Amino acid sequence: MAQTIPVIPGPQVVPSAVCLKCDVCCRFPEQDSFLRPYFTEDEIRQAVTHGILSSSFPDHRGSQIKVVRHPNDEGFLCPAFDPITQHCRIYEVRPLDCQLYPFALMWNAQHERVVLGWDTLCPFLPEQAGEGNPFKRTAPQPSALTIPKAIMEQAQRVAIYLESDNVLNALAGHPRLVTPFQPDVVVLLNLDRLTANLRSSNRRNMP
Repeated sequence: MAQTIPVIPGPQVVPSAVCLKCDVCCRFPEQDSFLRPYFTEDEIRQAVTHGILSSSFPDHRGSQIKVVRHPNDEGFLCPAFDPITQHCRIYEVRPLDCQLYPFALMWNAQHERVVLGWDTLCPFLPEQAGEGNPFKRTAPQPSALTIPKAIMEQAQRVAIYLESDNVLNALAGHPRLVTPFQPDVVVLLNLDRLTANLRSSNRRNMP
């Protein structure tokens, strides 16, 4: 039976005005980019109901979406993204993968634990830099970033959400929602319960 993932609680951290002028989200330099959003079975069904072609999903039990060539530029787009309006056509039913961003759910560099991070390619954090602002980039490495209090507070809420029973079960059924390590992501929190759950699920599924 498909597992429905509840909507992430709390306010949107990145203001809509920033999102609408961003040239990062929903765009991909390669057709097979591993950063294409992953949809669960239930999320695929909702996306198709809201107008996304069924053929956009290679596996209706859960898969990354097939991106399409940008009509006016280089690279590729998520088929749910309208490059003219800068809006998502399925925003109200967008998948967990998209709800999370610019938070990132990934394995750490050693593939020892699942962590929650912040993608420094999102332009919102650099826009916060300035005199008197708590955000400072003191070195070129993500580990050197100081994250504003509001973002850390939302990260805590998202971590609690991700490690709630309903979401844990859904993630165990769709482990590809946890991406490989991304060097541009600054690690905010360890997700120990999710790590244990995924490892236990993996052991149960081994032949």
